[in-house]
Amino acid sequence: MKEKTLMGKNNSKQYTVMVVDDSELDIDILIECLSDAYSVRVALDGPSALENIQRDPPDIILLDILMPGMDGYEVCRRIRQEKKTKDVLVIFVTSLTEAVDEIRGFELGAVDYITKPFNFSVIRARVKTHLELAAARKELQRQNEILKENIDLREQVELISRHDLKNPLQVILSAAEILVLEMPLEKNEMDELIQEQVASCYTMLNMINSSLDLYKMEIGSYSLNARQIDILPSLDRVLLGVRDIIQSMDLKVVVSINSQFRVSNDQFKILCDELLFYSMMSNLIKNAAEASPKGGSLLISFSENECITIHIRNQGTVSPEIRNRFFEKFVTFGKYGGIGLGTYSARLMAEIHGGKINLLTSDQENETTVTINLPKPL
Repeated sequence: MKEKTLMGKNNSKQYTVMVVDDSELDIDILIECLSDAYSVRVALDGPSALENIQRDPPDIILLDILMPGMDGYEVCRRIRQEKKTKDVLVIFVTSLTEAVDEIRGFELGAVDYITKPFNFSVIRARVKTHLELAAARKELQRQNEILKENIDLREQVELISRHDLKNPLQVILSAAEILVLEMPLEKNEMDELIQEQVASCYTMLNMINSSLDLYKMEIGSYSLNARQIDILPSLDRVLLGVRDIIQSMDLKVVVSINSQFRVSNDQFKILCDELLFYSMMSNLIKNAAEASPKGGSLLISFSENECITIHIRNQGTVSPEIRNRFFEKFVTFGKYGGIGLGTYSARLMAEIHGGKINLLTSDQENETTVTINLPKPL
């Protein structure tokens, strides 16, 4: 027998310990010591241990140094060479009578030594301590990665906001200059000027809110201010904000309510955070408009059945390279100046409302649909 696995009394134990030793007596002692707390696997020589470890890395290895053929030092060296196993904890096992090169062992990556004859309390304490330290290091690394990602996120949002805020600010400034100079305007020209100012203000408000709210949603500190509202006025403000894109692309925008074309007195009430809902729809509709072909259609539909369903459909397809990652952070493809936060933030906004968002794209029909499902109020 070259290797075996002993699971103890509980097959769902959190950690796995592998014992590598050519002495079956020592193996039996270590199994007795550890099997109540850990799943224990065994190998009787270096080659079979390496094969077992590579196939399924354990959490920690108790590795005898003096074994015939391949000794423990060589086994440890090979473990550290492989990407899959390089982080597995190794504790060398040795006898008090053996001449041990501790410096060599630590240079090879061992975390500790235990000696024979075995002291059960010492072995359990050493194994437990090193597993806890490794878990703490992993958690610290995970927290550092989240922190770095959040710093990158804030820097990216601030960068794009500083850049994109210039356009709506310029519109507002130009309109203000016209009013200051008291230039003569027809009523329709004045109405258009006011609409442009309103649209620019909402664009800026969305950018500012996105930069603040996105970070809060990621760390779970966003406070949802939900109330029952008619969302169609918010939709109108969104469409006003992307009017330039719609006009430049010569897009036909169609809005339907419960499978009927929208008319002037329609309402569609849902329970939502109005500002967050506006930001979500703004990101998705702007993205759909920019991805549409010139002269295409942009279809926006609202329906209420078992849940609230919103469809945003455009006549364009999403690159296969990003379809499965469309709502992930920083995912973008072929979009100049895009940083991949619009659809990601829309997903977070849908989820914070208790909803779900998904993408359906058809190369055959040459169209893409984003669907948002939100729960109905109780």
